Amino acid sequence: MSFTTFLKSVPAFRSLATREVERLSSQCEPVAYPQGQQIIRKGDPGDAMYVIRRGEVKVPIVDEHGREKLVIRLGAGEFFGEMALLTGEPRNADVFAETEVECLVIRRKPLQDFLHKHTGVASFLTEILGRRLLEGDGIRTVGKYRLVGELGRGGMAHVFEGLHPQLNMAVAIKMLSHELVYDEEFASRFREEAKIMAGLKHENIVEVIDSEEAYATFFIIMEKVVGTVLSRMIDTRGVIPFDETRRILSQLASALDHAHTHGIIHRDIKPANVIIEESGRVKLMDFGIAKTQKEAEQEDEDIVGTAEYMSPEQALGRKMDGRADIYSLGILAYEMLTGRLPFDSPDPYEILRRHVRDEVPSPKLLNQRVPDDLAELVRRACAKKPEDRFQRCADIVKFLQQDAPAAIDLSKARAKVFTVIYDPEREEQVTGLFRRALAEARKIRGARISISDMNRIY
Repeated sequence: MSFTTFLKSVPAFRSLATREVERLSSQCEPVAYPQGQQIIRKGDPGDAMYVIRRGEVKVPIVDEHGREKLVIRLGAGEFFGEMALLTGEPRNADVFAETEVECLVIRRKPLQDFLHKHTGVASFLTEILGRRLLEGDGIRTVGKYRLVGELGRGGMAHVFEGLHPQLNMAVAIKMLSHELVYDEEFASRFREEAKIMAGLKHENIVEVIDSEEAYATFFIIMEKVVGTVLSRMIDTRGVIPFDETRRILSQLASALDHAHTHGIIHRDIKPANVIIEESGRVKLMDFGIAKTQKEAEQEDEDIVGTAEYMSPEQALGRKMDGRADIYSLGILAYEMLTGRLPFDSPDPYEILRRHVRDEVPSPKLLNQRVPDDLAELVRRACAKKPEDRFQRCADIVKFLQQDAPAAIDLSKARAKVFTVIYDPEREEQVTGLFRRALAEARKIRGARISISDMNRIY
């Protein structure tokens, strides 16, 4: 069996493309060990990872008095010494060949040089570290933070739940994928994200608490937000009720106005980067591709962002300012009002061309019930020329407040009660009735709606 075929059978390397595994196999040195030979000595420098190709090793685990308390045995397809590639720290256990053993040895120093040239190969380090951080007997810490579990993962980062040691407070810990660590430009951008977010203190922006560098990568420690991601809300509910849409847009505009005032352009406004807490408070997340106003004034050959929400000037790589975020916010508003995107195609370049060339249609064409003020918001926010849009996000907040329903004077308020007593067999029909009634009630500006469910009547 070739090194490439063997490595592809090992779970830690399965996520790598065949080409990347072939490159990694070029860094593997086959070494055979006779039965009983000590392969790793506790306290020795950590300089290599070992992948067992054939045979079995044993790892005695001892207590603080040096007494053996258990023995871990590893066989073909398993590996040991992997933390050497991430930290280079001294070995914390002995390893012996239980039988004749053949290992593929990946040495730390040449691998580091290799990964700077072939960054994609480094993703296996993220896979290994992710497992070690979550194992019951794993490392379980990042700097001073203790890990509790995993919250999610994507192509660029993994997010873990952690615990702040002094405040005993739950936090979210965002870990940059190793393949991006070796991309110096992206690693620099990740560090910059931590600085940018740490400087933005606003109730509608996820707060950055700290940052750490460990295990050959970078971590951003943020407040943990519990709620529903707006993209999931749209997928589940389709059209978002109009008053709720106004509340969400107003809070997002407020968050963006704060960022723009501090010279930061988000550049990736989309539902996946917005979370709604149970209280209704909105949080804007992920400043991973944000730029300072000074940086954004330079034309950019690399088009970075999400095609479906990108402003014409961003799609063309031209100079931009906060009005690019306003365009994206308008696209987001369109999606909330219709449940669909104005421009959609399997080809992202076709989407970008349409953002540059085609006017964003009125949301009323898909949903005639869209109020005039929200249709006008979309029209103005999504103007092709930045000078024809809202000029500041504060203008959007003011625009939405002009048409907001006045607070109800409870001393004069009226209430009506609608009670249905029914046979449980009619549950589906009654539920449908209440859904229709609720949908109609939500059209009444300023109305507050309450539904109670009494399972037993005495």
